[in-house]
Amino acid sequence: MKNPAHLPAQMNRYVNRDLSWLGFNHRVLEEALDPNLAVYDKIKFLAIHASNLDEFYRVRISDMETQDKLGAVNHEEASSYTQILSQLRAAAQQQVDEVRRILAHHVVPELKQNNIVLYLNDADVRQEHEGFIKDYFLTKVLSFLQPVQLKPGLPPFLEDRALYFIGNYSIEGGGQETMLLNIPSQYLPRFLTLPPLDGCHYIVYLDDVVRLGIKTVLHTHHFSSFYSIKLNRDAGLNLDEDAGEIAEQMKISLQQRAFGLPSRFQHDPDMPATLVSFCHTYFRLEQDEIAATSRYQHMTDLFGFPNPLKPQLEQPHWPSYKLSALASFPNYFDAIDQADVMLHFPYQSYDHVLIFFNQAVLDPYVTEVMATFYRVAADSHIVNALISAAKNGKKVKAFVEVKARFDEANNLRWAERMIEAGVEITYSLPDIKVHAKTALIVRQKEGVTKLYAFYGTGNFNEKTAGVYSDIGLLTANAAMNAELKSVFHFLYNQQRPAKFSHLLVSQFNIIDGFKQLIAQEIEAVKQGREGRITIKLNNLEDTEMIDALYEASSAGVKINLIVRSICRLRPGLEGISQNISLVRVVGRYLEHSRVFVFHQDGQQKIYLGSADWMRRNLRSRIEVVFPVYDERCRKQVLHFVNTQLQPYAKTRLLNANLQPVPFGGLQPVGYDAQEAFQNYIASLQSPTD
Repeated sequence: MKNPAHLPAQMNRYVNRDLSWLGFNHRVLEEALDPNLAVYDKIKFLAIHASNLDEFYRVRISDMETQDKLGAVNHEEASSYTQILSQLRAAAQQQVDEVRRILAHHVVPELKQNNIVLYLNDADVRQEHEGFIKDYFLTKVLSFLQPVQLKPGLPPFLEDRALYFIGNYSIEGGGQETMLLNIPSQYLPRFLTLPPLDGCHYIVYLDDVVRLGIKTVLHTHHFSSFYSIKLNRDAGLNLDEDAGEIAEQMKISLQQRAFGLPSRFQHDPDMPATLVSFCHTYFRLEQDEIAATSRYQHMTDLFGFPNPLKPQLEQPHWPSYKLSALASFPNYFDAIDQADVMLHFPYQSYDHVLIFFNQAVLDPYVTEVMATFYRVAADSHIVNALISAAKNGKKVKAFVEVKARFDEANNLRWAERMIEAGVEITYSLPDIKVHAKTALIVRQKEGVTKLYAFYGTGNFNEKTAGVYSDIGLLTANAAMNAELKSVFHFLYNQQRPAKFSHLLVSQFNIIDGFKQLIAQEIEAVKQGREGRITIKLNNLEDTEMIDALYEASSAGVKINLIVRSICRLRPGLEGISQNISLVRVVGRYLEHSRVFVFHQDGQQKIYLGSADWMRRNLRSRIEVVFPVYDERCRKQVLHFVNTQLQPYAKTRLLNANLQPVPFGGLQPVGYDAQEAFQNYIASLQSPTD
């Protein structure tokens, strides 16, 4: 699509999706500079940023490198993938450089102010600690080391995300050899806490333990220095879903993932150019894949940074609240018979979901349980409840998505355990991921069959439920739940559902449904009435839906967007999106819920669901978006999105280039939208123990 005449010539109609994502990851990095955050929470955000960037290189950069090698062109942006990759790598490098500065000039000094010293160089280690480090090296570390002399020919295989040293050493006769040495962080903690000295706590990288210790073992080798390196590999999986059993194919593909092509080679910035050049040639790297990052690679390990003063130097814990409306009933089914129940995680306890499943296991009237699983917790209580239900003679069906990236192996393990217990398992559909977060329980009592459902915006995963902001709905709405049952029948036997009147389901009615809701707001404006839309998403990437919002804005519909991560829409452009505002909320919880509010002449239609507005979600996944009918639940959703739209200090209003701008001269109403919503939930019920 050509740019309209009033769009600046240098500005594409859509933001590049990957530059947009890097902008989000930079916003995550900014949290490490927030003076209101405790230092260990700043460290956590550095780790989150590093983890995000690793995945970006393993998935997105790898995919674009493949496109580039095939000579493909991004026609939408009229750019080669070579040009796009160059922009992305430059932006990523700037962020890596900023991480190094934040750690050295902000985090480490703040730790020192609190009597915690992180050694940033083996030369800085105090003499009093050398004996302790040597003993730890000889007893805990040495057995994991595998020094390799690098000789001409086939180089040793560098494992994905593993840490290594590389360095030169002198040999007799005046020559030099090169050695590769692993840093065994997959077996040992990356950080070692040393004995306190003079009232201070000391912490050293495992890297420096190896640096100091190896000299005592290889004392005949005269090393010039060791330099850290790390390789990211392509994490994509190649599946031929017509070639046989998907679970068996996935097992084979997971083994192959470890051997993916390189996507980023990181090295110590102090590494000599001659040694960088050697690595370039010896490990058969592309020049663009080589990046000078840090003396210490893999900052994701900061997740495990020890806190000898715990719980000091960390944010106070926010309690998760029990819902009194459920506690007053003997079981949840009786409560849901009275009214729909809305749950806000992690502001409210995820125990409610566990109790819902556990009561289904023991309830004598429950005959059947159905659920979809996209990302399963490693120690899932929910899956254990389904296993117990099957062993208790109930009919249990589970749809397990084994193509959920980086959770494939865990999902397969749980599926196999469920099969052993008698659970009927259905695996991934060909060319489609099932991303819906739903469960359905069939209950027969006094000759009457009723359906009880859980609809969610987040996974059935107790671990992520503690850090992801999501919404769940428990309901006995007969019409909605009958439609959900038809979705399950489609998943289990590809029986095409009848027409949906309540749910919006991708592959069937989700695109047309959303476009019709947008069109109704446009029509209201044309009739002289108010048109208004509020949408909260993780990612807004699908150009067809963006164009629908542009059309609505041009017609005069007021649109408020809350988009956490990727956003390809440009807000505030005259004649295109002047009626669209865009905010981003980043805080202690990862914003994960998807919310859709359409004004409808003051009778708002409110939907929640699993679907982002990305091409993959709307076109190559099964997603379930569900309406909110209960008035009390509706008020909670509206309060939630209205809170996120307010000018809090941690909320960012973004312009057409997705850069933060002032909130039109408005003063912040407070520090944090998430904290404000926590206080709102606290006003509704009492905390758990």
